[in-house]
Amino acid sequence: MDGAEGSGGVEVGTDTDFPRGASIRRQEARPGRLHHRTGAGPVRSLALSASEGFRLTPRLRSGLVGDLLVNHITARPTRVRYLVVAALCIAAGIAYIQRNSYGGADTTITKELGLTEGQRGNAASLFFLSYALLQVPSGWLAQRLGPRRTLACIAAGWSIALAICAAAVSPTTLIDGRLLMGVMQAGIFPCSTLILASWLPDTQRGTAAALLNSSMLIGGALSSNLTGLLIAPLGWRGLFLAFAAPGLIWAFLFAVWFRNRPADHPGVNSAELDVIEASRSAAEKIAAVSPPAAWTALLFSGALYCICLQQFFRSGANRFFDNWFATYLQEGRGLDRSFANQLASLPQWAGVVGGLVGGVLSDYLLIRTGSRRIARQALAIASLVVCLILYGAAYVIPNATLATFTASAGFFIFCFSAPCAYAVTMDMGGRNLGVIFGAMNMLGNFGAVFFVWLAPLLTGRYGGDWTPTLILFAAMHVVALVFWLPLNPNGVIGERIPESKE
Repeated sequence: MDGAEGSGGVEVGTDTDFPRGASIRRQEARPGRLHHRTGAGPVRSLALSASEGFRLTPRLRSGLVGDLLVNHITARPTRVRYLVVAALCIAAGIAYIQRNSYGGADTTITKELGLTEGQRGNAASLFFLSYALLQVPSGWLAQRLGPRRTLACIAAGWSIALAICAAAVSPTTLIDGRLLMGVMQAGIFPCSTLILASWLPDTQRGTAAALLNSSMLIGGALSSNLTGLLIAPLGWRGLFLAFAAPGLIWAFLFAVWFRNRPADHPGVNSAELDVIEASRSAAEKIAAVSPPAAWTALLFSGALYCICLQQFFRSGANRFFDNWFATYLQEGRGLDRSFANQLASLPQWAGVVGGLVGGVLSDYLLIRTGSRRIARQALAIASLVVCLILYGAAYVIPNATLATFTASAGFFIFCFSAPCAYAVTMDMGGRNLGVIFGAMNMLGNFGAVFFVWLAPLLTGRYGGDWTPTLILFAAMHVVALVFWLPLNPNGVIGERIPESKE
């Protein structure tokens, strides 16, 4: 290779396919650049600008040009995004351990504080009322302040609320603590979806949503187990304080470590940023730098109504298994209380696994087909159809154990639809994601209240016959399916951005 070294570097002859006048500067080898080594000399990198017209010819791409050895070293993506998902799953688990702790300690608290039945009901239900009503405002707050600040503050807030419950000396203080906990926990999932949408490519959002959903269920199960183990040695006050401490620790560590934007996190390299951005749709990229849509644009969005109403009916029907299934097995199938409760846990564990499988499957379909209609919409519709078939089979099976296993298989398939719904909000939310997810989750909680309230009234109205309640259960699945049918999961809600026809 011809060339003479001078202060400006080494000139590379034209026979090497470099533009005349390009230079090679002595510097440290860095990932993502072209490096060469001449003999036993130091590693040098080719610093060539696009304006010089540099291009890799086949000869250069082969790696050997004269005595110039060229290596294109590609950095491996860091994995900070997975730590972010893990942090959110831990937060969800802590939140569900804390919110469900009251149920396991209810009888002990009632006896010590002398709660009336009305006060007992208020302590349980006002959490869910404030939780549902604050979904949209908390989503809006997360959009304005950023999820880092918002989630850290509310995690500390809901833990302090549990500590207030632990210190309660009157029913009023206990009820106020539960009400405050609902207010604070309302923002956890709007914040989480904002974070996942910013930190994950769309081909990993279904899996992340499934992990988040499973963490809620696991947290609820752990709350029951830990309460059973610890309430005797610690008492209910000590138990609540023990459950509050991890939330405060998590809030502090999250505030110190997390960043709203992956590009601002010191642990994220450029290769991971490329992975996060690679699969975003054109509409999503445009929406990310656009101001949030006007409220009127959201209110007149047909897609938003479809997302919210499918959640109302789908989430409402879901409450049959965690609220009334054990009672149904006792009253409708004639099982004793102990065996009924054992069988009633099977659909819940099936749901934990089903949600994970559904999330992974949704992302796999998106990678394979590139179509959100297939990966999100079609999978959700198919899961609702198949679960209805299995529920129908369970209804006509006379053996209660076999019927429960069949219903559990149905619930396993049903839970494929949950990560699809969460992922659709992340795919379509744009700058309004916090509000959109908050609206969906609010309607889901209202649906849960609707079914939990109406089911016993129907059963009592028909003399203990569970058939009307089961018909309501099936009908809510059908209506949820109907609202999935017209939903186009492409584009961004409230934005005037052309939608893909896939």
